[in-house]
Parts: sequence; structure tokens; C-alpha cells
Amino acid sequence: MAQQSKQNGQSTHPSFFVLILVFFFWGFLAASNSIFIPFCKSHFNLTQLESQLIDFSFYSAYFIGSLILYLASAARKVDILNKIGYKKGIIYGLLISVLGSAIMIPCVNKEKIVPITETLQDISSFQVEQQLQTSDRQVKIRREKQADTYSLLISDNESAAKYISNPQLLAAIPAGFQQDTEHKQYAATFTKASLEKIITVLDSEYKQTVTFGYFALILMALFIVALGFSLQQTAANPFAILLGDPAKGTNRLNLAGGINSFGTTIGPIIVSMLLFGNIKGGDVSTDISKINTLYFLLIGLFLVAAAIFAFVKMPESQDNAGFETSPKATKSILGISFMFVLILLGLILKIELPLFITGIVGIIGILLYTKSASAANSEGWGAMRYPQLTLGMLAIFIYVGVEVTLASNLGALLKHPGFLTAKGLAESELDPYVSLFWGSMMIGRWTGAISVFNVSKGVRKLLCIIVPFIAYGVILGANIIKGNNVTELYPYAICIAIQIIGFFASQDKPAKTLMIFGLLGVGSVLIGLFTSGALATFAFISGGLFCSIMWPSIFALSIAGLGKYTGQGSAFLVMMILGGSLIPPVQGGLADIPSIGIHASYIIPAFCFAYLAFFAFSVKNILKSQGIDYESATSGGH
Repeated sequence: MAQQSKQNGQSTHPSFFVLILVFFFWGFLAASNSIFIPFCKSHFNLTQLESQLIDFSFYSAYFIGSLILYLASAARKVDILNKIGYKKGIIYGLLISVLGSAIMIPCVNKEKIVPITETLQDISSFQVEQQLQTSDRQVKIRREKQADTYSLLISDNESAAKYISNPQLLAAIPAGFQQDTEHKQYAATFTKASLEKIITVLDSEYKQTVTFGYFALILMALFIVALGFSLQQTAANPFAILLGDPAKGTNRLNLAGGINSFGTTIGPIIVSMLLFGNIKGGDVSTDISKINTLYFLLIGLFLVAAAIFAFVKMPESQDNAGFETSPKATKSILGISFMFVLILLGLILKIELPLFITGIVGIIGILLYTKSASAANSEGWGAMRYPQLTLGMLAIFIYVGVEVTLASNLGALLKHPGFLTAKGLAESELDPYVSLFWGSMMIGRWTGAISVFNVSKGVRKLLCIIVPFIAYGVILGANIIKGNNVTELYPYAICIAIQIIGFFASQDKPAKTLMIFGLLGVGSVLIGLFTSGALATFAFISGGLFCSIMWPSIFALSIAGLGKYTGQGSAFLVMMILGGSLIPPVQGGLADIPSIGIHASYIIPAFCFAYLAFFAFSVKNILKSQGIDYESATSGGH
């Protein structure tokens, strides 16, 4: 889309520095979900698939928001966002996010308390590693991997003695209780046959109750917050170009992307501090209402940002080009929307995993059909007449999916006994590793941004070595401030060195970059699948390094040669952020199957990285056949 700026000066408009705060909070909240997911899994007694509905709600909002804008613009034959202006688009987006944040607070506090005896049927149908905790957080019942086996977990405090010495409980647990000092609790295993007796004792002897929160309401509030983010992001990227010299727009986008990545790094640490404080180790119980502090803060910051945008005079786009309708492309988008509705139906009917898989296969099928049909007759397909775009839409879908699923299932993997530690990490111990994953995105993006600055070849090579370790130092520093032990993160420097080698090998060429990092992603996931401990942990986390620079490569290759359809193609690509909402629940669903489990479920990211490497190879040939210099394509980044 052609843009003209009213700003004639060469300096950056001061309001740009308000705009980058919006970029910061997109990353901050998105990465925070990686801590919130395992917490909600425990707090709401969820399966792994159900816990991934946080990502489903968050990222599906990007698809729904983009879809509404596209269909409304198509119906009125005018680009609605361009008509109202980027400035108003961001203000409206901020206010929508304020609404979602305000709704989140009462949703978090809404609870229902029931006697523990009413949960017997629920516990009987638990998936592996699903658990239930009592209202006082003193007692937990967890389903174990062995058939019909459960654990009774008692917090190690002054109240523990009356439970671990209770003769009726001991009668149902022949082996008795064992002290678990690592998680600060007592643990005892028992069979399903003893479940009803144990629950009856907990009710009659201790009057235990279970507090049920309204998880669906929290998902609704999170969806509204992200819906605002969708509008903000659609407007903010082109708006950043307008807020200063257009020739330096790419530099501003890369700076904004770097700030976004800083938000993803510290988000998990801040949310962990809000939920658990500075407690180190132990299976800590906490109150979900502590997350309200974050949303009160967000409300204030979003309102301040909206007020600044409202009262400060800013340049606006003068692009008055009409909105070109593409009826066949619209049908494909509606087909993808139908698959999304089918997945929603699966959630309602409680047949989640089969319909998630069906929906994803359907989306892939629609995009491949589009590629084939548009090649036979390009009339009416708009931007979708170009095979690089349709394959690129699938690449964006898979890229966002693999990025999110690696992080969002990481908490469950690290909590799994025998993976990193013999008994698994507690929820309060996850944030160093989660922040390292999202920090890896920052490492790669900061390194990738070096190429946009006018420095000599020698200085650029030196910076490609220095900058990744500076970013690594920021990650370690943030963890040290929180009080985490960072010595366990030192070996990760080897993974960073491998990424640096990949940068040099890719020669700053998008197709080559995507191919190399796609293959590195496949290799790292396979290492993680066939090993355990620190090696497997860092192998999976290094997926963040290899994802970090994929967006600009995929985006640039997908829109290369689109000409007047570039704007439309960009909108279609943004819609495919949908992958972040659909792929993580599929991996979570596989993790819930006892014969697969959370560790083996990481085969999903391996397939994702493999497609991205295939796309790099395929699009190179497509662009070459169109006479396009595929190795000169550039993009401002995500």
C-alpha cells in the first residue's frame, strides 16, 4: 500500500516513543501467557489441551479482528482502517483492550465453592497429570501416568501432621506418605479403587471444599484484550512509517520490534513475581486474584497512551486508493473461517482434539486448493493468484503456531517428573526457562536488526557476535534482579554460538536464512525428543532462537512481486496469526494421551520447522520462475 507522509522533516515524531510502548505490551502479555498457562492448568484443574485455550483465545482474536476489518472493507469497497486513520485505529484498539482488562478483574474474582465429594466424578475422569486442589490449597489429588493411579499431596506446613497421621487415610494408602522436600509436600500414591474413600475422609474429617473459577470468563476477557491488540497492530506498523522520515521507517519498525522482544523477555518474570513473589522452589500455592495487579496496571497505561494519541497532533496517511474486491479470495477466507467455527463446535461438544486436527487439515487443504485453482485461472483471486502468497500464508500460520506451542507447553514439560529433574519443577521455578525462550526471540531479532544500520561489513560481523551476547546478558540480568539462580542457564551460550554461525551462513538472504534456521529448528527439536535433562531443555528452548528471525523472511518472500496486491496480501498474512491459536491445543491434546505424553508431543514443532524449511526451498523456485530476485527481498520484521 502506497503511503504519503505529511511529515516533511527528517526527525522522528515524538509520539513514536509512545507508540513503541504499545509494541512492548503486545510482547509482554503474549509471553506472560507461558507462565499463566501452567498456573491456570493447576488452579482450574484443566487438561493440557484445555490449558492451551488461553493461546486459542488470545491468538484467535487476531484472526477475528483482521477478518472483520477485511469483510467490512470488502462490503463497503473502502479500506475502513485507512478511512478512520491509523491514529484513531490505535486509540480504538487501546480502548477495546481497556475494556477487556476491566472485564478480566471481576472474571478472575468470580468463584464457586463446592464440597470435595461433588468432585468425585471429575477426578475419576482426569487425564494424566491433571490435578485438583482444595480451597485452602492444603491438599491436591493428581492423576499419575500409571493406570488407575493417583497421588495425594499434602503441603508441608503446620497442618500437614493431621493428614499424614490420619488412620483412615493411611488405611487407604498402604505405603503411607513420603516427604518431598523439593516441592515442600508429602506425597502418597493410591489406586482408583481407594479414591472415593479418600475423598469421603477429606470431607467428613476436614470439611474440605474445592473452589471452581470461571475459566471461560477469563478466556472471554483475554479475547477482548487481544482483539484490541489486533486493531492496534494492524494500524501501528504502517503508522510507525508515518511518524518520521519514511526512508528510515524500517529502522523504526526494527526498534519497535526490539522493544516488543524486550517485553516478551521480562513478561514471564514479572507475572511470576506477581503470582509467586520471590519464592524460590517448592510447589507454591497462590491466589489467582494476584494477577489483577497486572490488569489494573494495563488499564492505566492503555488509558494514558490513548489520551496522548488523542491530544497530540500526528501525521496521517493520505492514501485514498479504493479497496479492490477479490471474490474468490474472499471465499477462501470464509472457508478458513468455517474451519475455525468447526473447531469452536468441537470445544462446545467436548470433542476438541479430533476437530482441532480436522480444522487445521481443512485450512491447509483450502490454501493448497487456492494455489492450484488460481494457477489455472487467476481472475478474481486478487493477491491469492500468487503461489508465494498462499504458501506464505500457510508458512505464517505454522511459524506463529510453532513459536507459541514451543513456549506454551514448556511449563508442563518442565513440571513433568524425570524430564529436567527427577520430580519436575514447581510452577514458581518455571520463569527462568520461559523467559530464556522468549529472550531467545529478542536475541535473534536484535541481531537481525543490525543489517538495517549503515555500518561497514567488518563492524557488522563484529556486532553479529557481540549483540547476541548483550541480549543474553539482558536476560540473565532480568533473572538476577528477580532473584533466580542463573548459573543453570550458562550452557545456553553454546546454542547462541550456533545461531551466530547460522547468521553468517545465511548471508542476510531471506530464503537462505529461512532454510538454515528451519533445518536448525528441526535438528534442535529432534535432539530434545531423543534426550532429556538440560540438553533436551536447551534444545527445545533454542527453538526460540531459530524462530526469532523467521517472520521478516517469510513475510518478505510471500509478498515479493505482488505489486498492487501487496496491501491485500499483507492483510491475509496477518490473518494467519491464527496458527498461534490452533497448533498449541493440538500439541496439548497429544500430551493428554497417556501413550504419547508431553515429551513426545514435541514432535509437532519438528513437523512445523520441516514445513518452514520446505517453504524456503519452494518459494525460492517460484520467485525465480517469475523473474524476481528472491535473495534481495527485505522486510521490516514482526
